[in-house]
Amino acid sequence: MSQTKNNIALGVASAALALALYSHFSTEPSNQLLLAEKPQSQQQHVHSQVDSAHLEMHDNESYEDMDNSALIARIEYLEERLLDIENQAFGTGASNDAMEETILAVLEEKERKERQKRSEDNPVYGFYEDLPKDYDLKLKTDPEYASQVSQDLRGKVLDQTLTPQERLSAMGQLQMNMYILNRTQGEMFDYETVDAVLEISRNSADDKLKVQALEVVAHSPVVDSRIAKSLQDIIEKEPNKYMKTMAAEGLMGQYYQAGESDPEVKQQLANDILAMYDNASSSEIQAVMQRLIRDDELLQQIRRDAGR
Repeated sequence: MSQTKNNIALGVASAALALALYSHFSTEPSNQLLLAEKPQSQQQHVHSQVDSAHLEMHDNESYEDMDNSALIARIEYLEERLLDIENQAFGTGASNDAMEETILAVLEEKERKERQKRSEDNPVYGFYEDLPKDYDLKLKTDPEYASQVSQDLRGKVLDQTLTPQERLSAMGQLQMNMYILNRTQGEMFDYETVDAVLEISRNSADDKLKVQALEVVAHSPVVDSRIAKSLQDIIEKEPNKYMKTMAAEGLMGQYYQAGESDPEVKQQLANDILAMYDNASSSEIQAVMQRLIRDDELLQQIRRDAGR
């Protein structure tokens, strides 16, 4: 009697497991959805295994006629079948690896597009994210590397076959290199490169590029009377008030940097600045210069440098 009860209990457990196996893949919507996403041949293979396991519930041998060891073996077999079918239905380790690779590829593409957008939004400094980690140190410790990088960048600034964004980015990096190396100008960073950027500001149809190119020039450490003249033309002719003010800041920067190294250029700059400061014919230009020269002491210094 006890043997019969054990057989019945194990039989019920075996039947329940087989029934769970069948119903899990036959009725649960989420499982059907996952199977539906698989190729048709794989779906048929999975369903055939489920149906096979289900039919094993109704084979010729009655659970009551099986001993304990046979029923336990049956349960273990059904458990193995369930695990095997789940692996095929929901993915193996290989498919999980493939999914991980796909996710990483999507994330990398997303990051690439974000970098591209940041570069397009601010082309002057778009090069930052592509620099090697030891870039600063290498510039300082390897003169040949610094010279070659600067030469390549200068070539890009002057290369009119490149896009304005690429040329402007090269100028931004070249200017940064000069600051890192504590140089104000040199054979790679001179009037020609600054004038090339001014041309972008003058001729670009993109207002954003016009502004950013002028900002680079306005903060340039290169002092040259031709740059000062170009900035003065912008102050006098540019309708955009921000660009007019930025050019005026650049002109004042030329004056400050001239120092004692070039007294003739400094005197000419001082006279040009005073002419605009006292310009009664254009209140807008006058207002721009007066906003920059608020200090009476500075004004007196400019007058002395102008020889007045």
